[in-house]
Amino acid sequence: MTKELSLGKKIKDLRIQKDMNAKELAYMAKISVGMLSQLENGLTQGSVETLRKIAKVLDTSLAELFKDEDENPIEHNESQYVVRKVNRKKISFPDLSYNCELLIPDLQGDIEFTLVRLSPNRSCEESVLNTKGEHCIYVLDGEITITLNKNEYILQKRDSIRFSLLTPHKIENRNPKKASYISAITPISI
Repeated sequence: MTKELSLGKKIKDLRIQKDMNAKELAYMAKISVGMLSQLENGLTQGSVETLRKIAKVLDTSLAELFKDEDENPIEHNESQYVVRKVNRKKISFPDLSYNCELLIPDLQGDIEFTLVRLSPNRSCEESVLNTKGEHCIYVLDGEITITLNKNEYILQKRDSIRFSLLTPHKIENRNPKKASYISAITPISI
């Protein structure tokens, strides 16, 4: 089963367990019914922000949505600890100018650790995760602008920042060149 289909099936199963119809879940998660339908049918994986909203309404975590049901907890092998470059899990987005790869084997621990690539002139919506915790960013290449509340911080290669998940924030690449950064969020947010 493809990852998109598995994720969609998990969302649909949780929605049915909660005795909700698609329209109710979409309304409560503040997404369109069409987007929810695409997610449940494996046509898209949606954005991390969309999945967080859905997870919150379904009273679960983002980690649980991505949990691989086929994993055997008793079996110990390299893939439980090490992520090889060729085996990174990609988080797909409808917006192709935003590319995200998981740098840890799964989202079962206390940290969300990702490599993010932003296309030139890529702007994102402001977000607040409404949970206690921290977000750290380390710029690998290019330049990104981070807005915290109404204060802007321009980060260049090798710069880093840390801020509370409760702080309204926006991450942008306003430049004509690509930018990439490492993102660490703890604890894993829903």
